[in-house]
Amino acid sequence: MAVESATSNGTTDETHPEERDECKKGWLFKKTQYTKRWKRVWFHVRDGRLFYGVNEQLAEKTINLVGAKVEVLDDDGRFDWTVTTQDSIRTFILRADSAEERQAWMTAICEAQLSSQEHNSNACVLQ
Repeated sequence: MAVESATSNGTTDETHPEERDECKKGWLFKKTQYTKRWKRVWFHVRDGRLFYGVNEQLAEKTINLVGAKVEVLDDDGRFDWTVTTQDSIRTFILRADSAEERQAWMTAICEAQLSSQEHNSNACVLQ
């Protein structure tokens, strides 16, 4: 369901909730699970989940961020961090191009956790 709001000139501006909740998107590197190689992957945060895929249109895989733990990795000047799901079944290793970009992604993930309707009291754990 769309939310409508009137502007000062009487026209309406339709806002879709799914657009409003999407707070960060772009390219990152993800270490593959089996070959341990770095792969350039498109990511976006929405609805308490981190979606990813080969490009913006095919970002169909998801990481549930509710209760996930996000940690910075110290790795010889690289800008890596991990996202470990709440059930600890899998840890995703991600890399940004700069410390600022890494921090922006980690902040977006934390905000997504806190804004999720499924969040619990330990919703945002950054280490």
